Amino acid sequence: MAELNRISALIVDDERSAINNLRLALLAHCPQVNVSAHAQTVQQALAVLASENIEILFLDIRLQNETGFDLLRQMNFHRVSVIFVTAHDDYGIQAIKFSATDYLLKPLDVQELSRAVEKAGIKKKGRDRELQMNMLIQSFENMHSLRQKKIALPEAAEIHYVLIDDIVFCRSSNSYTTFYVKDLGEIIVSKPINEYESLLEPYGFLRTHQSFLVNKNRIVSYKKEDGGFLLMEGGQQVLLSRQRKHLLKELFT
Repeated sequence: MAELNRISALIVDDERSAINNLRLALLAHCPQVNVSAHAQTVQQALAVLASENIEILFLDIRLQNETGFDLLRQMNFHRVSVIFVTAHDDYGIQAIKFSATDYLLKPLDVQELSRAVEKAGIKKKGRDRELQMNMLIQSFENMHSLRQKKIALPEAAEIHYVLIDDIVFCRSSNSYTTFYVKDLGEIIVSKPINEYESLLEPYGFLRTHQSFLVNKNRIVSYKKEDGGFLLMEGGQQVLLSRQRKHLLKELFT
């Protein structure tokens, strides 16, 4: 039997029980991962990262009087994939989603853990990791100010960093979302449209139909034929459900 290509990992969490739980889950379900070390503070984590060749960082968001973002601001991203592991599904999660960074909620779902490890094991260029982490930090800092300019949209082969205002509309297809982006065309992401609705609503996006999320700044006109639809920049037509036609009165007020 061929030997597994081992992936070195560091767990950063201020709770020893959480470290042990994650270590056991990795041992049972992700045997390719070797937990080289653990840390409970930012300084401890930085010391490990400086001395060992860590490939995956499992990082809690809240670390007593610090945060995982404090660590990210001080570390080198070139060789490390980051997976957040947190019990808090509100604090910092918006920034994580904007940057398309992987995260796991406690208590752990082992299938989600396996998928996250598999994605992290795919070799990325150092520049790609740096871009993603820089955007994560910027998103966290802009989280409450609505100054976020870009969103990361992960396709199978690459992550696209697009201006939020360049998104014309989004279309849902089961658990996938297709983004129609000015000058870029279609970008298909394997996440449901509901997740992006909550992210983009503060930036002027409206759910006009169960299948559509539109940028109100990219609406050209409302057409009454065929039950009514919105004409978007680029000539695409977007459905407007009967229950949501009241939005027309609110669009430009």
